[in-house]
Amino acid sequence: MTNILTLPRITAFCLAFLLNLGLVAQSSYQKIVLKNIQPVGSFEPGGIEQKYAPSLQPQEMPHPDGELDRNKASRLPLIKDFSKMSNDVQLNANTPRPEVLDSLGGNNYSGSVPNDDDFAIGRNGQILRVRNSTIGAYDYTKDSLLYESTLFRFYRPQQFLPGSKYDPRALYDPFEDRFIVLYLSGNTWENSKIILGFSKSSDLADGFNIYQLDGNPLNDSTWSDYPHISINEKDLFITMNTFYNGSSNNSGYVQSTIRQVSKNPGYDSLALTEHYYYNIKSGNRNLFNFSGIDLGDTSRLQNRPQYLISNRNLDSINDSIFVAEILGDALGNPQFRIRTFTTETPYGLPPEARQANDHKFDCNDSRIQGAVLHNGLIQFVGNTITSTGNSGIYHGIIDRYGDSTNIYFKIINMDPIDIGYPQVTYTGKSRSEVESIISFNHTGDSLNAGFSCLFFDNDYTYSYRKQIVEGGDYIDIISSNGNRKYERWGDYTGNQQDYNESSVAWASGYQATSNGQPLTVIAKLRSPNWSNSPIVGLKEEDKPKVELSPNPAQHWFQLSIERQKEELLYFELIGMDAKQSVFKVEEQAFAGSNTFRFKTDFLSPGLYLLQVKDSKGAAISTKRIVIQ
Repeated sequence: MTNILTLPRITAFCLAFLLNLGLVAQSSYQKIVLKNIQPVGSFEPGGIEQKYAPSLQPQEMPHPDGELDRNKASRLPLIKDFSKMSNDVQLNANTPRPEVLDSLGGNNYSGSVPNDDDFAIGRNGQILRVRNSTIGAYDYTKDSLLYESTLFRFYRPQQFLPGSKYDPRALYDPFEDRFIVLYLSGNTWENSKIILGFSKSSDLADGFNIYQLDGNPLNDSTWSDYPHISINEKDLFITMNTFYNGSSNNSGYVQSTIRQVSKNPGYDSLALTEHYYYNIKSGNRNLFNFSGIDLGDTSRLQNRPQYLISNRNLDSINDSIFVAEILGDALGNPQFRIRTFTTETPYGLPPEARQANDHKFDCNDSRIQGAVLHNGLIQFVGNTITSTGNSGIYHGIIDRYGDSTNIYFKIINMDPIDIGYPQVTYTGKSRSEVESIISFNHTGDSLNAGFSCLFFDNDYTYSYRKQIVEGGDYIDIISSNGNRKYERWGDYTGNQQDYNESSVAWASGYQATSNGQPLTVIAKLRSPNWSNSPIVGLKEEDKPKVELSPNPAQHWFQLSIERQKEELLYFELIGMDAKQSVFKVEEQAFAGSNTFRFKTDFLSPGLYLLQVKDSKGAAISTKRIVIQ
């Protein structure tokens, strides 16, 4: 069996981009390519997992990002004027709330915290459920548990893998009707591994093909922590943060990395190819914690770039959002760039969330917890401090086709309730709709730890909170440095759209038992607009519009073109006198309006022909251009 640590590494050159933005920032990165990553084993559930689900767990899993300072309630004075967080959105009593169609439990409490809830549900109704530190499969249609196992037993190599097994993530691949699961093993550079499983079929009972990725591929004495996974048609994207051993108070943080892995070979137990992006910087400063972006509508996403999103999540107050774009698949030569955006109001580090009996939940930081791409818009959510100094969430929208770098951004404040760890799921039916369901954990002095949601409507209004489950008590599990009142709320929650029913979202979150133990709840939610007709907007059958200006051209030539979906376009400029190609380029066009420009200063006076073709070579437009 191939030893992954000895696989050949091909180092790629460092590319830098100077972005032409309202907020100009220089970004750079480096990349290595790891090839021939062979499977290391498989998981086939047996009778023990199906009947008994035994487990042995440490009481507390590693803290995200190398033990961020738990006493950072003291960070609150860093924001002396909470009024700077002044864009609290007003919840609207006239906006309908989401419908809760069903709720069920996740994996059993294993004696370990935090929950780190995640799941994936297939078209066949099977649910892959993960939490620290177990994995289970449940058939929702048949109301039947298929199996439940520990992450340790999910992959048990001949050579023992030391260290905790933690931070599991689950994902359903609607392109291939398969499942992907990932978790971490070890939290030192000597033992850091990423365990990656690809389901052998759409039936979770058939098991997984398992691969092992190196948590220290640069051999720079760092280990990898806090994964986030997302997919497009061909690849899996894994984002991680790296740390030196013994990191505390974030002092050992090194950088955030992105792994682009060819996913389809994993379903067939074939060799994988991985592109490892590192030294990712904007303005000569490392970006911390990238999050993947879910797919809002897979029918329009062939050959599109993959987007990932980041922010300044450890700053006491900031207004920057970063969107990374990877164009091309892992089996080719993908390209990478970053664009910077500015929020209309700042966000900042959340304080600890309140529980009864003066207990507190750690809210970690203001990293982006989840995002979804639909119709050219990226909706994203995360934790923040609010204008009243308590724990709330933010909701932002980025128009990937717009020219402005200033973006829609609202803070949701429910004081005296504290809320955190949100996810956002798109529930619209047409290209003109933006509606979504935002799910989140809730807690308070007089509200037991539980799970809630709200509805973001197409008129950009927000509903009141819809409670999914309140919970039975406050949490009282761990003691940290003698502090019995500090608790781990969790590092993330889960969500997914339903691929069988339109306007339906699934979400997983937190609930407390009546004796103060943390459990997972998985809820089936539905948009209150589910029975409405789609909002009529831009029609798919509309012909693309192509307009050029100025003509004759001076200094610059500009062509405006509208497309109905994201796709590759080819532009060729031909000198009509010499009958020779001046240039031929390939560019990514987006749904909606696009602008293609080029300089004309070095063109000789005369007539030119600009041809635009789609990826299949079919002509879209041919324009005569006059250069004076």
